[in-house]
Amino acid sequence: MSINIFSVEDDLRLLCIQMIELLTKMKDNGILSEDEYQEHIRLKKMFIDDHYKICV
Repeated sequence: MSINIFSVEDDLRLLCIQMIELLTKMKDNGILSEDEYQEHIRLKKMFIDDHYKICV
């Protein structure tokens, strides 16, 4: 069984985007503070920017 690295990277990118969307909803609903929100999305945005050169 071979693993398609491009498929895994695409899955990780999609997961990061979905997590950012979920965290944004949590912040908008008052579940997360701005500081908590920024802390949680920082690495996800860095991963996306570093590997895909796109902005979320």
